[in-house]
Amino acid sequence: MGFLLTKLLPLALYPLGLGLLVLLGGQAGGNRRWARGLGWAGIGLIWLFAMPLTARQLIWGLEEHSASLAPRSLPSADAVVVLGGGLRPPLAPRTAVEVGEGGDRLLTGVRLLRQGKTPILVASGGRVSFTAGDPAPPEAHWARDLALELGVPADRLVLNDRSRTTAEEARDIGALARRRGWQRVFLVTSAFHMPRSLATFRQRSGLEVIPVPADYQLPSRANYGRATLGSTLLDLAPNAEALHLSTVMLKEHLGLLVYRWRGWS
Repeated sequence: MGFLLTKLLPLALYPLGLGLLVLLGGQAGGNRRWARGLGWAGIGLIWLFAMPLTARQLIWGLEEHSASLAPRSLPSADAVVVLGGGLRPPLAPRTAVEVGEGGDRLLTGVRLLRQGKTPILVASGGRVSFTAGDPAPPEAHWARDLALELGVPADRLVLNDRSRTTAEEARDIGALARRRGWQRVFLVTSAFHMPRSLATFRQRSGLEVIPVPADYQLPSRANYGRATLGSTLLDLAPNAEALHLSTVMLKEHLGLLVYRWRGWS
């Protein structure tokens, strides 16, 4: 139940949930003057975070920070740790593991292996499901299967399939590293997730951690291009994708605050 609450409670702080709560508060106020203002505030909150302009600024804030954390040249490491995310299980009608938006995480780990930077790839990701009878195995298993399909030898793959959160991954991989005598690892995750992940691994794993961000959502500001009248109008018009991206970025900021409060990063 505690893990479920960690997924449910933040929904009220994200733009859609918070905006709807404010709207409902306005409806509950009836014809009172403040109620109308509350209703418009709820609409405005959702609109603000559903604008591509807002989402883009939030993305750049995290991804630019992530890019600054990555070293210009990579040393060698005992293993590359690929955090879960971006893969879909081979459940019908799928016939194999499929790659989603964050699948660049695993591809980056495989590249490091092929470049000779590290001898071991650690596929991480536990089973997170709140439905009964879910047949999907832990995500680390999907990552292993796809890595094997991409040509990674089985003896160079290690699974961490029990961790459900970033904090648990840092703790469990730290324990795995101590058993195997590892001192330094690459950490691969999405660029927007890297600031929280890196801080957590450095705090909880006891390892030297080299960040290798992947899955950038946007090119840098310098490579984005100049605004036009058409692009500005589209930037101010709300859409579902921008709302989703804003929510993901706010989740990372909120997660970092919570992790710092709990002493995990």
